[in-house]
Amino acid sequence: MAFAVVVGLIGLLMSTGASLGIPYPYLLPWLLALAIVMAIPLIVQKRRGKFTLADPIIFATLSYFYPAFVLGGLSLAAGFSHPYFLAFVQDPQINYPYTVWIIIMGYVGLAAGYFLPLGNHIGAYLERKLPTADYAPDYYAIPGSVLLFLGIANTALAIGLGLIGFQRASEIGAYDGLIFLTTLFWLEASFVLWFVIFSRQKFEFGSGVLLVLLGATALSKALYAGNRGSVIQIFIVIALAYTLSGRKFRLKQSLFAGTVLTIALLLGTIYGTTFRNVKGDESQSNFGSYSGNILETLDKIGSDAQFSTLNSGFNTFAERIDLVSSLAVVVSNYEQLAPYEESYGLDHNIVKDLSSFMVPRVIWPDKPVASESHQYSDLYFNYSENSFGITPMGDLIRNFGPIGVPLGMLVIGLLLRVLYRTFVEDQKVILWRAAIYFMILTSVSYESFYASIIPYGFKVGTTALVGVLLLHLMARALGAKSRQAVQ
Repeated sequence: MAFAVVVGLIGLLMSTGASLGIPYPYLLPWLLALAIVMAIPLIVQKRRGKFTLADPIIFATLSYFYPAFVLGGLSLAAGFSHPYFLAFVQDPQINYPYTVWIIIMGYVGLAAGYFLPLGNHIGAYLERKLPTADYAPDYYAIPGSVLLFLGIANTALAIGLGLIGFQRASEIGAYDGLIFLTTLFWLEASFVLWFVIFSRQKFEFGSGVLLVLLGATALSKALYAGNRGSVIQIFIVIALAYTLSGRKFRLKQSLFAGTVLTIALLLGTIYGTTFRNVKGDESQSNFGSYSGNILETLDKIGSDAQFSTLNSGFNTFAERIDLVSSLAVVVSNYEQLAPYEESYGLDHNIVKDLSSFMVPRVIWPDKPVASESHQYSDLYFNYSENSFGITPMGDLIRNFGPIGVPLGMLVIGLLLRVLYRTFVEDQKVILWRAAIYFMILTSVSYESFYASIIPYGFKVGTTALVGVLLLHLMARALGAKSRQAVQ
């Protein structure tokens, strides 16, 4: 009945030619179709009794596709999102609906790849080959804390070198990639420690100590990240640790999580936008200067009028959540701009990056980066000082045309199912397996280049494996000491 009412209202709006102040009313039927398509995998998994946030198709839908394309599309259609580059869309009445159609095809390809039996069979085979070594989660509390501080130290080094945060190093060094990857120990350790807390039956003193440690380090990480998504990353770490530890999101937990997520989105948007305005550009800064920008940002947020800050945060959030408009720029212009991509180093970037990512920069110092976000921004948005969302669908249509979108996304869906079945699905969840799965799952960016998904996932998975080996060695040593004490 609700569906019929919505369709009837949209049909009436379209037939009468009234807009009711909505700039792009012709987008609404397409967004409704997109929402229905995205609901199908969720309904299927719910009926199977396998609905969980840890499921990669559900995680992708709820954490990215639905917010960025359905809600973001509504923000665009209603006029809340009106970035300057809307002027680059050549024919909005054709290009906006066609863009949503490309998104539908990409999502259908992703879901089809995920539900193919092949991924389940490959994952089941790999799962049988994995080591069965396991320790109780409590054994990982101290090793996880050690790994956390190792990640913090590497992060401080990376900030000083201009490798992370809102800054960009003037040139890429041979070991910069390795330094950046070791900062991920912080993320991996955070997941492990949250998993330990949620695995305990009662909240004890030790859990309180870990909670304070995680809260303090998460806040500092969000401040130094200097972007709008750092607070969301904290939420995702906690939510996935909660789910993979065996706990379930019931009505009470879901309402609480939804409230926290809404506040986190608004706060992250306000802080990230203000920080970038204070710093001005992505020029490299030393650690002290970068910390000074953080203090100045907090002071500016505190001194602004409350209504002005919230209003600015809402407007920025409305544009930030909208990925339909930036993808529409690509869909509208990729054929006309194709001859110029070679001069920007963007031509055939998927083939180039996938064929060269296995060679470390230590061995090949001059290895080119085909998927360069600032070059892409310069060509398509005429502004190289920002990284605009391209999405895997945009990257695929640039490289292979419309037919490449569902086929390329099918490959990603298949790989996600293999990953899920190998480490989590239909088995007892072991902490070290869950940690590797979490790291690779969250490394998949549906906002960036398709070409970066597999290479970056491989690098993150390798880093996560190193972190797990360190955790396992320390946990085994603690286990041996505990057995000796008992004897």
